Amino acid sequence: MFRRRIAGLSAASIMILAATAQTPLLDNPPPAEKIEVPAGGVVLPMGDIGGRPLVDVMINGKGPYRFILDTGASITVIGDDVRDELALPTRVGKDSTPADGSVDGTVRIDDLRAGDASLKGLIAAVAPLSRMFGGVAEAPRGVLSASAFPGYLLILDYPGKKVVIRKGELPSADSRGSFQYTQEQILPNVPVRVGGTEVRVHVDSGSPGTLSLPLKYMKELALLSEPAKIGLARTPHGESPVWSAEIKGSVELGRFKLDLPQVTFTDVNPIPGQLVGNMGYQVLKQFIVTLDSRNRRIAFGK
Repeated sequence: MFRRRIAGLSAASIMILAATAQTPLLDNPPPAEKIEVPAGGVVLPMGDIGGRPLVDVMINGKGPYRFILDTGASITVIGDDVRDELALPTRVGKDSTPADGSVDGTVRIDDLRAGDASLKGLIAAVAPLSRMFGGVAEAPRGVLSASAFPGYLLILDYPGKKVVIRKGELPSADSRGSFQYTQEQILPNVPVRVGGTEVRVHVDSGSPGTLSLPLKYMKELALLSEPAKIGLARTPHGESPVWSAEIKGSVELGRFKLDLPQVTFTDVNPIPGQLVGNMGYQVLKQFIVTLDSRNRRIAFGK
């Protein structure tokens, strides 16, 4: 039900992205005051909740807490219950709380640790994650932004079920297996060719879904089946029906041909003014995804 309602988009990502369009601090959060990663890097086991990668983190020496590792979140998020449990003072103001109330201010975390990787002096948003994941056994307690390690490579090795964090940077994008995105695009996104038409899509590890495209493409693309309405997607900015249809032609990400005979269509757009799609776990699970957030590059390999 949860997955159907949000059309494969991560609820946490929708909420945070909705906030970023209105709130300067959440749109462009400062990096941690200090990032510490051992010279040999860190390898973490990749947990799973409905296709979303999970890592265990310690916060100010307490925990562990299960966090979604999300390329679709511009800022790290902790649940309001975690904030209360750790007695973290909340900053509330026009630059840290969106008008729609989806985020309950921000907090400063002295030390957030994933394995031997540490983020010191990290600004995180606070949100009602326990209510968002109501009814989910062992629900995550937070969302760790994959962009929280500038200057390091963050590697989501889906086939190997592990997460790697190590010093380094990706070479210039070649548009075959590696791609460049801009500061204005906020989140990692890539061009996907669907039946010969190019569409920009967010790379969203926080989504359990497949490939979702804006509704306009349901009319523009050649379809092999009549679109079927499968649900309703909601964000603080409104709601949109979700449709599914079989695509005529191939779906390609650079040099990779994706086995996706069906895609979904919805106008849930977490960043107003940006007409983009969304690519979640059902696509990402076959890849090793490497993010270089400092240089705004992302690469796919097998």
